[in-house]
Amino acid sequence: MNLKLRPFTYLIATFSTSIGLFSCSGSDSTNKSGQEAITFHIEKIDSFEVNNLTRVIIRDYSPEEKIYLGYAMVEDDLLEISEDGEILKRTHKKGEGRGFYGNWNPIGMGFGPDGMRIAELPFSILAYDRDFEEIYRQRIQSPLPIRGFGPMGRTEYYQTQDSTYFLVGPSNYLSAHYLIHNEEGRDTLTNFFTINIQSGDMKSVLPYRYESVYKQTLDIYPELMTKSFVVDHDKNELLVLHGLEDEIEVYSLPSLIYKESIPIQHSEFLEYSPIPIGADSKDDRLTALRLMAGRNQNLIQVDKDLYLIKYFTGVTEGQFNTRRGQDAIYSPTNDTKEQKIILVSGQNQIGELESIPGSILFGLGEGKFLVVEPENPEIEEEVTRFSIYQVQN
Repeated sequence: MNLKLRPFTYLIATFSTSIGLFSCSGSDSTNKSGQEAITFHIEKIDSFEVNNLTRVIIRDYSPEEKIYLGYAMVEDDLLEISEDGEILKRTHKKGEGRGFYGNWNPIGMGFGPDGMRIAELPFSILAYDRDFEEIYRQRIQSPLPIRGFGPMGRTEYYQTQDSTYFLVGPSNYLSAHYLIHNEEGRDTLTNFFTINIQSGDMKSVLPYRYESVYKQTLDIYPELMTKSFVVDHDKNELLVLHGLEDEIEVYSLPSLIYKESIPIQHSEFLEYSPIPIGADSKDDRLTALRLMAGRNQNLIQVDKDLYLIKYFTGVTEGQFNTRRGQDAIYSPTNDTKEQKIILVSGQNQIGELESIPGSILFGLGEGKFLVVEPENPEIEEEVTRFSIYQVQN
């Protein structure tokens, strides 16, 4: 175990119900030396509820149509939801036969170009029009079946002159260690599959860079080979943040050529050692990696040149055992007190804030982002609550 405490570059302060941070600019070429301190804070500016018999997942928002794209768990319905939380449209596509996508649940979904609604399944991807009539259906040659309860993320895309490509694959949503069974699997691991929605052409892209933390060892990091990524359609860039990295990788689109990295600094980040490939599933070291190790959890774009990262700082074995003794269902990675938020603009980290309750979903522009509120484990409710937060200065 290695406790890595990076220096506090930022001074954190709290103002009423918001979280404030003072960030002094450095003397590098991208910042003017002597620039006045800027104060950032996060405000909850709106909220809404979605009334439904089962829990609702929201995975994307269309600013053109001003609707959310969601999914009703258990019922397995695709939903269009208004900005006020009203279910405007409900369609059921799970099942066998014409017009259905089979008995697998989507692992990803989102809006595509020209009003497309996208459903990504473990072995296929489908594009629908605004009436949920099928436009395209392409097979995904996936190495790993995933049976989830609903979409785990937003399916990202980019375009060339006449084609639309989607970034797909199981390691978009699960730790890539599930794909590693031997040294060859580790050495040939790539970040994504791209699939042309029009032709079905599919290929593996973006091998892990030599500088990657995952390339610095012959061992692996179970549950920590995750990534969060977003396509900036204005700049034609793909930004990727891996679970254990201290930089954001930036790739040009549609070439997928590495462009640059944006360094980030965690004020606190607890690391545990990797384990050999094929280690026994009862190995005690797995618990530390899965539950206690620090990791980047989210990378979202909240404005044209503003990105937000949420990360889990990690906990010690003593902290974990004490808290589990007090609460049998304690989940360290969901503990707001053990999470931080980093703000990035341009090539610079501009602040670090305390975290907020709930799960951060995606950015909405103008510094805003959507959060799903935690469930109440003691009460079964027929409502899912969402909040909109905004980064302000």
